Amino acid sequence: MKRKLEVVLVAPSHYDDDGYVHRYWRGVVPSNTLCCLKSLVESVETRHELGEDVEISVRIYDDNVQRVPIRRIIRKHQRGRERVLVGLVGVQSNQFARASDLALALRAGGVPVMIGGFHVSGVLALFPKPTRELQLLLDAGVTLVKGEVEGPGVMAGILKDALEDKLQPIYNITVSPELQAAPVPKPDKKYLKHFLLPHLSTLDTSRGCPFNCSFCTIINVQGRKMRCRSATKILQTIRENYANGITSYFFTDDNLSRSQAWEPLFDGLRMMRQQGMNVTFMMQVDTQAYRIPNFVSKARDAGCDTVFVGMETVNPKNIEATGKVQNDAEFYPEMVQTWHDAGIRVHVGYIIGLPHDTKESIRLDVQTLRDIVKVDEASFFMLTPLPGSKDHQTLVEQGVPIDADLNNFDSIHETFRHQSFQPGEWRTAFEEAWEAFYNPESILHILMRAPREQYWGLFWTCLWYRWSSCFVKTHPMGTGLFRLKERTTRRPIFPKENIWQYAIRRLKDVWWGAKVYAQLFWEFQEIWMLSRKPEDPRWATLAYLRDRWARVRHHIAVLNVRDRCDVAAQEVRNMLVTAATKLEALSRTPRCMGKRTQRRLEHKAHEVREYLKSFEIHSPTWDDVYKAQQYIRDSVMAGYEEAVIKYVAQRRRLNAWRQELKEQVKSGGIWALDVGKAVRLAITETLFAVRFWYSSLTQGV
Repeated sequence: MKRKLEVVLVAPSHYDDDGYVHRYWRGVVPSNTLCCLKSLVESVETRHELGEDVEISVRIYDDNVQRVPIRRIIRKHQRGRERVLVGLVGVQSNQFARASDLALALRAGGVPVMIGGFHVSGVLALFPKPTRELQLLLDAGVTLVKGEVEGPGVMAGILKDALEDKLQPIYNITVSPELQAAPVPKPDKKYLKHFLLPHLSTLDTSRGCPFNCSFCTIINVQGRKMRCRSATKILQTIRENYANGITSYFFTDDNLSRSQAWEPLFDGLRMMRQQGMNVTFMMQVDTQAYRIPNFVSKARDAGCDTVFVGMETVNPKNIEATGKVQNDAEFYPEMVQTWHDAGIRVHVGYIIGLPHDTKESIRLDVQTLRDIVKVDEASFFMLTPLPGSKDHQTLVEQGVPIDADLNNFDSIHETFRHQSFQPGEWRTAFEEAWEAFYNPESILHILMRAPREQYWGLFWTCLWYRWSSCFVKTHPMGTGLFRLKERTTRRPIFPKENIWQYAIRRLKDVWWGAKVYAQLFWEFQEIWMLSRKPEDPRWATLAYLRDRWARVRHHIAVLNVRDRCDVAAQEVRNMLVTAATKLEALSRTPRCMGKRTQRRLEHKAHEVREYLKSFEIHSPTWDDVYKAQQYIRDSVMAGYEEAVIKYVAQRRRLNAWRQELKEQVKSGGIWALDVGKAVRLAITETLFAVRFWYSSLTQGV
């Protein structure tokens, strides 16, 4: 008679500030750890490492997109027909509170539970004994797993102990295994259906990182030696997955460019594309990867569409303070342009709150990142002393107070007192960084300079990032399409709401969400109008003027810090001259516009010339410079847009009327509304919406 073991693998989520599990209907990025460990456990079963009389089954749950059936798991264990083992996998510090609550609930039902991941491994790697939160789990009979379990016989040994009810309190795996023989993780199609892009999967081709950044946990958990999977096995798995509809990947290696397997992997992917298998991928690399001979060109030919670069900061002092000596801010624009020349988007990771950051420096640095370095996407993180990093160890040894709630270690909370910020100011600066990068004007610049084939991909990405970072106030990769909040799964330290309190909360959430979605719809409709025809001289002129204006604004901000008003005034003069010249030249291009529009441009160019004369009458002060900036923004740029793109002017009139209607309703003057005007504007709004949706659905999906 066969002995049966069911292994339940759970990727825990975390709690929001209201104590609810951070869970979404349709998430963004699936868990690579779940797929890795599922494949590893299945390989133990396939190879009969526990004997042919043992039957192992695997179930996976992602707490971010699925409800973990705790009661069902307990009932199955208590029936005793087969042994049940629950593994809480890939647990990072901000997930530890949720993982602990799941573990304790399962242990209360007698279920054997293991917990591993970066928090457990990082703490046990840098401290001589388990910390308080780990000891609480040990006292409850939870098993801790430190290190990687892909080594020969490691997973089989743990499962054998579980089968025989002999799990050890701690499995201290000190050897980082070679990955050549390790099974390549295969995606679970049923699992991927819980995500927005079910054709997207994750895969790590290597582990470790050769660098020594003080804020990073990778080097203390996975080591500084790069260890790679077999390129042949990876390519074989990708071929099999392609037949099952998986066409896109996020390679989660901390730094794929330092993997010895990158070249055979890229060559194999290029051959697959030549055979008609259109596989694309995003990868993580360092800032120097573009200098590796043939790396960029081979990545392009292999199907790379996006690189995630660990830039972290544009401030040279912060680069030195973090030990990220491989970065050189002087060459960031060159690096980004090299990737752009290959048709590859650049997404950077950027840390807010490094030692030399201040409110003023962050504003200027984000402007530099956006307008000078010109990256396509940015993910901002608050500096967090993650357990397992050198930063955390140093703060603990120095006795610096650190937030005791690990749930806040999600890179969007203040977890220690920063020397340059009062409480709350750091978080405000962080939110302002997101807003500065993903405001409508900045998004318009990004889309205007993007190649046409990348336009709609960037369009939807920017919409997603603006929604999640500027409105939901969380990281875009950790959100989903619609937030789920179960009343009964609130964090134990919060009071459970009754049904009416919960219903009111959810109604407020839905109403708030509807308003945000409407605002985004109108914002991105206008963005689309302003960026949809890059080949048309009117749009090309707009793109040139906006790019030039972004650079001028940045230079003025830098000059303000240095108190060089004379040079700032010259920047304004140059911008006004450029604008007038461009408008005059375009007004003499009749093939792309009617005579009325030509006359409008001529008039606007004359107006700019006259303003320039008044600006040059005396020596401009900073007040004059700021007024000129406002004039360029509100009259030159906005005036040009409304003059040559007539439906932009209509869109803005609709926005103004909607705001007027809102004020009327608030003041009780709804009965004075002009019904005829309202009907006309409603019809126009509907036509705009239909046109926008038709274009996005036919071209952008």
